[in-house]
Amino acid sequence: MRIIRAKQFHIDEPTAVAMGKFDSLHLGHKVILERLKREAECSLRTAVVSFEPGPEVFFGKYKGGFVLTDEEKQALLEEMGIDYYVLFPFDGETAGTDAEVFLREVLLKQMNMQVLVAGEDLSFGKCGHGNTDMMVEKSKELDFKFCSCPKLRIQEEEVSATLVRESVAQGDMEKCLELLGRAFRASGIVCKGNQLGRTIGVPTCNIVAPAEKLLPPNGVYFTNVFLGDHTYFGVTNVGTKPTVSSEGAVGIETHILGFDEEVYGEKIKLDFLHFQRPEQKFVSLEELKNQLNQDIVNAKKYFKI
Repeated sequence: MRIIRAKQFHIDEPTAVAMGKFDSLHLGHKVILERLKREAECSLRTAVVSFEPGPEVFFGKYKGGFVLTDEEKQALLEEMGIDYYVLFPFDGETAGTDAEVFLREVLLKQMNMQVLVAGEDLSFGKCGHGNTDMMVEKSKELDFKFCSCPKLRIQEEEVSATLVRESVAQGDMEKCLELLGRAFRASGIVCKGNQLGRTIGVPTCNIVAPAEKLLPPNGVYFTNVFLGDHTYFGVTNVGTKPTVSSEGAVGIETHILGFDEEVYGEKIKLDFLHFQRPEQKFVSLEELKNQLNQDIVNAKKYFKI
C-alpha cells in the first residue's frame, strides 16, 4: 500500500476512491470499503482519502484519544488490500477550498478517480458543501460514478465512531467487538518495568501506549496476546499500579498465561476481550499477589483452559 501525505501528487492508474474519516474502521466503514473493492474489481486501483489532521482536531472541537493510531489504521487498510492511502494535509487553505475545486483538482485530476464511494453523511470542502446531493449532481456532469452507502445499524443502533469511543471509555469490550467486527487492540514494544511481578510469581510484559491512543478505564482485562507468530491468553492491567507506584503514569502490563520468557524489545499486540475488575490499591504485596492469582484463575475459566 502506497501512503501519500502531500497536497500535490499524481496517481497514474485510474482509481476507485473511498472518502471519509475512517477513524475507527468499524463495521460501517467496512461496508464502504467492501463496496469500494467491488466497484474497483480488476480494472481500478483502490484508494482511501482522509484529511490529516481531521477537521474536528484542526478546529479544536475534538481533544479525546483515538481508537486507532496511525500505524494501526495503516496496517488494517493494508490487510484489506487497499492500494493507496491519501492523508491530505488539512490547514486553513484546505478548509477554505471550495468542494467542487477539491473534486476537480484533487479527486478527479490528481487521483485519477473514476468511482467515488462514501457514507451518506459525506461532507468536505468549504462549509461542508461537498455532500451526497452535490456528488449525485456532479457525477453526471463530470462523468464519474458516485456510490452512497447508508449508515449501518445493529439492533436498531447506528454504528458510529462516537459509539465505539463510548464503548471503549466504558470498558465494554464485548460491545467494541460487536461494533468493530474485531477486538479493541493496543500494541507496543515490551519495555522493562520495575520487575516486581517476577518477585511475586506473576511476571508481566509492559508496554506504553502512544499518547494519542484511547484506552479503556483502568482495570484488569482478559486479552488475546500476539507475540511473534504465536497467540497466547493474557491478564492485562491498564492503570497506574497504585499499590507499588505513586507516579500516576498510565501503563499496560500483561501476564501471559503459561509464559515466562524475556521478550524486551519485541512488539506485542493485545486484543481486549473482557473487563474483569477495576484497578485497586492493596494494603500489602501479599494481598496484591492473592488477587492476581485469583485473576489468573478467573482468566483460565474465561478461556476454558
